[in-house]
Amino acid sequence: MRTRSLCVPVSLLLFVGSCLCQIPRPCANSEGLRTKECCPVWDGDGSACGIESGRGNCTKVRVKFAPHGEQYPYHGKDDREKWPLEFFNRTCHCFGNYSGFDCGDCMFGHWGDDCSQYRGTVRHNVLTLSDADKKKLVDYFDQAQHTVNPDYVIATATRDDMGPNGESPKFANVTTLELFAWMHYFVCHPTFLPNGTVFYDINFAHEASAFTVWHRIYLLHFENEIRKMTQDFNFTLPYWDWTDKTECDVCTDDLMGAQDPNNPNLISPGSPFSKWKKQGRNFREATKASLNSSLIPGLNRRQT
Repeated sequence: MRTRSLCVPVSLLLFVGSCLCQIPRPCANSEGLRTKECCPVWDGDGSACGIESGRGNCTKVRVKFAPHGEQYPYHGKDDREKWPLEFFNRTCHCFGNYSGFDCGDCMFGHWGDDCSQYRGTVRHNVLTLSDADKKKLVDYFDQAQHTVNPDYVIATATRDDMGPNGESPKFANVTTLELFAWMHYFVCHPTFLPNGTVFYDINFAHEASAFTVWHRIYLLHFENEIRKMTQDFNFTLPYWDWTDKTECDVCTDDLMGAQDPNNPNLISPGSPFSKWKKQGRNFREATKASLNSSLIPGLNRRQT
């Protein structure tokens, strides 16, 4: 499945509203918000979307305008409706195997200067990894928690709060791991209505037909960001088979962190994750929850 630039624009409730809902850094400004255009220049040739190199072009975002399902009785109340139209209505459309918000990347699995080479990914059971590979996995997660993502920022306010012409842009730098925690939060949080009430009966990531598709692209994108951050393009996320598990067998200090022997609510001081700033939910519980669908430790600071 090919992602366009910001996310996969699909209809609300039919395909969970959005896929990758971060904001490209070059577009997180008043000009981008005013024009509603996010077609950054690709550094490789200095043209928008790399059009001079045949990588892509700047085009109108296409979304489905079919009525929302009966589960969601509102219209125009949530920035996620018809994503990303509330922010941008023109983005880069990438050709062939090119991808990314400026068409400067390759589609997942492809590589090379022209993205023509394909390399499959073999995922291994995390419990069978060598000691060296376990350490690399933990070190990469730790690095992702402490490395500001160079390409994406997150919105810290609604589009309306940023002004009709984008005169008050509100975006924030986040680390790569925080970025993915935020993305998951963004598609899961309830709808906050203007009258102060909250509509909870919605979950764009888990309660619609694209539940598995969304999470697979989410993990591929996370894996790709880890590769770019570390320049280790052979890195692959392992899997955890939690079928019939009654205990957290990845909750060890060489993986996701054991339990602190002095405080069962904390992670073991022997794990580098114990040094992460404690915000929101307990990190170990957040990690165990995320492991049900992936092997990404995440801390959702905005859920509490």
